[in-house]
Amino acid sequence: MNKLICIITGGLLKASLIATLLSPTSISPVYAAELPDIGSSSAQVFSIVEEQAVGDDYMRQFRAIAPMINDAEINDYIQHLGFKIIENNRAAQDRQFSFFVIQDNAINAFAMPGGYIGIHTGLITRTETESELASVLSHEVAHVTQRHLARRLERQKELSIPSLAAFAAAILIAASSKNSETGMGALMGAQGLAQQALINHTRSNEAEADRIGISTLFDAGFDPKGAISFFEKMQENTGYYANAYEFLRTHPLSRSRITDARLRAREYPNRNITDPQKYHLIKEKVRALTATVNPVSIQRANENYKNGEFSTKAQQYGYAIFLIRAKRYDDAEKILNGLRFSDVKEPAYAIAIAQLDIERKTPDRSIKVINSLLTKTPGNLALVETLAELYLVNEDFAKARELLLQNIHMTNYAPYLLKLLAEAQEGSGHKSEVYETEGNYLLAMGDLGGARIQFEQALNIHTDDPYARARINAQINRIREYIRQRNLRH
Repeated sequence: MNKLICIITGGLLKASLIATLLSPTSISPVYAAELPDIGSSSAQVFSIVEEQAVGDDYMRQFRAIAPMINDAEINDYIQHLGFKIIENNRAAQDRQFSFFVIQDNAINAFAMPGGYIGIHTGLITRTETESELASVLSHEVAHVTQRHLARRLERQKELSIPSLAAFAAAILIAASSKNSETGMGALMGAQGLAQQALINHTRSNEAEADRIGISTLFDAGFDPKGAISFFEKMQENTGYYANAYEFLRTHPLSRSRITDARLRAREYPNRNITDPQKYHLIKEKVRALTATVNPVSIQRANENYKNGEFSTKAQQYGYAIFLIRAKRYDDAEKILNGLRFSDVKEPAYAIAIAQLDIERKTPDRSIKVINSLLTKTPGNLALVETLAELYLVNEDFAKARELLLQNIHMTNYAPYLLKLLAEAQEGSGHKSEVYETEGNYLLAMGDLGGARIQFEQALNIHTDDPYARARINAQINRIREYIRQRNLRH
């Protein structure tokens, strides 16, 4: 099933509706002058505001069905890496962007309208440098800034293509069906004529995204050769899957394209970059969180550790995360204590120890540590979530509520924090707030009907907040508008 989900989400969604197959390459200033900017052709017909509205709607639906990684530490890292790219792409600085991670073994990434960039866990673990990972984000950001997705949406309006929800339903059928041909048939049926109609200009879009992406990559301080090495990984991966699924050939990775990328990369000076420790820690955490946990895998990991195969701090950290998932808490704590002693300034180790305390329901030790770290680095998503969870386990509901409300803006790209907030509100006696928070969570997850019910319930609850009724009515009106716009598009 995992392999099937990997292939579908990594290939068909991009081929038919929301993105293009990842093909990071390197572009030089010389080549940039030779290639025209074709990204603004749709601006007069499909505005950025309209594109954002469609993207927001798609993202709400996508959250409801996609196997997303809701680990705050991973998401915080991807957000910061993505915004480093955005800061060096002038066309991106007046746009909204949000980066998220999908639990999927495919080496893929995709862009959705509205600046939503999805990265597969398989892509993260297969990178060898941070420059490779950054090249992926840079490429996908370029798809957004050059309005490639907007032009696809225009074509969809001409062809009356189904919404993302239809594709999502087909994905679920394909993933759960015992008969793979039935599931694949449902998916292809939902896709219909759309795929063939939308792929005709893919090569020109990819060339432009390559050109702008590699230029941005270099400006952001990364190694352009990272794009080339990852481009080659994509060729190997796509070639493997294309043997079994011909529809992945909609975005061919040819030898000539790799050759062209190498030539462009030579225009940039060599850079010797040492990857930050955070990159290696995140990669190993992703690997640990997506690994299968069973007696065989636990035994294999233990043997690897005893044989000295986990020689780096990042590998030992990943092993400790894996042990926490396997409920081997004492073994995990021993490793994490050693890592923290060697580098007390690294928050990842303290967060992992705090997770142990949360699992054991003994939060006192970590509350002071995480609070101190958050004071030094305010606005860190992972520290905010960890401290909130520690407070909840300790039944300090009022402190958890205050902390989460102070950082409520984070729920825009981490809606799972709303579930923690609802628990904190309930526990601290602010029951009048719970319905509104649950409504906001369901709205972010694409459940418009459920969200509306929660908001209507909230209107029937007495509250001392003088702005609550106006705020809740605004959300109900927003839901009505979402439904109206969705009906107009389909």
